[in-house]
Amino acid sequence: MRRFHRLAAALFTILVLVLVFRDSDRISTTSKSTISAAPTDLRQKSEHDGEVESSVTSSPVVPITTSTPAAEKAIVMGKLSNEDTSWVHEELPDWETHIYMVDNQSASLHTAANKGREAMPYLTFIVDHYRNLPKTIAFLHNHRGGFPEAWHNDAPDYLAKNMLDRLKIDYVQESGYVNLRCIHIPGCPDEVQMFRNPPEGHRTVEHNMLGPWQLFFSNTEPPPVIAAPCCAQFAVSRNQVLKRPLDDYEMYRKWLLETQLDDDTSGRVFEYLWHVIFGKEPVFCPDIEECWCKVFDRCDEVA
Repeated sequence: MRRFHRLAAALFTILVLVLVFRDSDRISTTSKSTISAAPTDLRQKSEHDGEVESSVTSSPVVPITTSTPAAEKAIVMGKLSNEDTSWVHEELPDWETHIYMVDNQSASLHTAANKGREAMPYLTFIVDHYRNLPKTIAFLHNHRGGFPEAWHNDAPDYLAKNMLDRLKIDYVQESGYVNLRCIHIPGCPDEVQMFRNPPEGHRTVEHNMLGPWQLFFSNTEPPPVIAAPCCAQFAVSRNQVLKRPLDDYEMYRKWLLETQLDDDTSGRVFEYLWHVIFGKEPVFCPDIEECWCKVFDRCDEVA
């Protein structure tokens, strides 16, 4: 985009620029015919700082808002009023930040409710910025690092900074979605089994996954196993987000606002569906060493 901004403001140039915008954001109508990769048209089924689809049958053009240029990369997270997230700006200054207050609706960036743990700020960001999304988005918890608070950060000293400093942005763009945790436990190889027999009472996500699956994925056949490394920290490309229509994300958030499930269970439903929402198969458990190498360029740690 920078090269366009350097062009003279001639009428012919403006016309060319408009045409380029229109063509560059046309989403391909081809889609993979798998459960995870082909977003379904759920509009019939279901009933702030920040910048900046396809159904099975069509892929609408998404106009990008040009008044505020989209960021190259951004961090999205939620926080409580008493939590300190100043470390994000201090340690990751090259990332644009979108930090949503979940328990104070007078805050400049806030969510409609404190429900579903990190899922509510994640979905709120996507809905609010769908037409001007950053090129790369990292969805994170607000823990700076250290054990045990940030035990789930797959990085030296459990530091989020170390995790994002090593993140291979080009691979995020290539893959569309990457889990920021390569270590399989917990989550892989078979965390969620909706039809486990005999059922295990403590697995509340399993007992409550069938309804959301049928709603979110338009009654596609529920898989016997859903699995991915925990813990709802991931990076996605703008293009991957746009493979689903805005209506889908609005519907996910509506379900979250209205569900009677408790905060932990509703949040964990999304924890084990993000990878499916963003185009991966229900079981997404990449080899740990391959993941370290491809996602974080930690190939030197691979034997």
